[in-house]
Amino acid sequence: MKRQVVALDSVSLAGENNVNAISKALPSKFQVLGIGEQSHGTSEFFAARLLLIKALAADPAFTKIGLEAPMAEVDQLNDYLLEGRGDLKVILRSFRLYSYECTEFVDLVESVGRIGKARGKAIRFFGFDMQSPFRSLQNLRDSGVASDISDSLKNLMHYYELLNNEVYNHSFSATDFAELKTLSDQVLVKMSGKAEGSELVRKSIRNYRQFLLLNDSRYAHAMDVQSEIRDSLMAENVLAEMEPGKKMVILAHNAHLQRTPNIFSKSTGSYLARKLAGSYQCVGLTTSYGFYTAFNPKAGHITDKNNVFAGDSTTWEYHFSKLAQPVFFFGTGALKQQIQGTLLPGRYRLLAYGLADNQFFDGALINDFDYILHIRQTSGNQSVYLK
Repeated sequence: MKRQVVALDSVSLAGENNVNAISKALPSKFQVLGIGEQSHGTSEFFAARLLLIKALAADPAFTKIGLEAPMAEVDQLNDYLLEGRGDLKVILRSFRLYSYECTEFVDLVESVGRIGKARGKAIRFFGFDMQSPFRSLQNLRDSGVASDISDSLKNLMHYYELLNNEVYNHSFSATDFAELKTLSDQVLVKMSGKAEGSELVRKSIRNYRQFLLLNDSRYAHAMDVQSEIRDSLMAENVLAEMEPGKKMVILAHNAHLQRTPNIFSKSTGSYLARKLAGSYQCVGLTTSYGFYTAFNPKAGHITDKNNVFAGDSTTWEYHFSKLAQPVFFFGTGALKQQIQGTLLPGRYRLLAYGLADNQFFDGALINDFDYILHIRQTSGNQSVYLK
């Protein structure tokens, strides 16, 4: 491995020296590049993603960044960056995903805005997830609908506000979901004419229909079915954003972006790899030890001092930590050719949303990702909810 890695500066992770070093190692022939993370609460992973974005920005074909966040809510980022509309903190709060409400993601968004201005061509954000109904319903209500439709949309939004916990946990009762679905179907039928003339309306309807499908009460306790629905829809949403001759980056958890299904996810990356073959590439971000930010039930609040456990010799992270270089990048293809027949580690870290005591799971890391960016020691991100 020592001969394969690109050594990176650990002091200034997104600095110019690293940008220059990694630009030569990144793939040039792709349409979609997934950049993962082992947890949603790691400070250095935000900097690593910004590094990769900076390295790609010189290519004018790179035009979009997709987020594992609701479609309609993410569109507001473009209003903020391109037109100065809205308050960034309010926009991020609307995602209803506390991992985006941190100093590091604010810096990433602002940096993308500066990169776009410097190169004279903006990079737009888009969401490819569907876990919130609120902004899509508000978009439909703001689209100039008749008063009866507006009232129905207002009622739906109020209903969801009352069912706030159910929205977060995807756990609607059969009775609640049936009422929501009946009212939603009535509204969407009436909205069909509006969709013909407005891209925003079409996208909001698609976002909301996907939210309903994901939250169908029949699947409330079938996590494998929910995972398959969510990952396949996220892949569809990424594909819908593709444009001829253009490239994009998508940001999500490693588990969603790897090329194979895993214990937590049917893997958006596996759907994209089947559809796009080599035009889909993915980078896994990994760490050996440190801390991450998540809600800690014992503490009763979000803390940045949750332990990233050091793995044993059966884990990839253990062996990565033995290299003299604290931060490095490598392509898995060349490594696979060199180590054929070698007994390899069989586990690597997957930190799902929230606190986890069991952090390592079976997997062939170098088969699941095209590239790895490893940071030996990491810290929790600076959430606005830290006490």
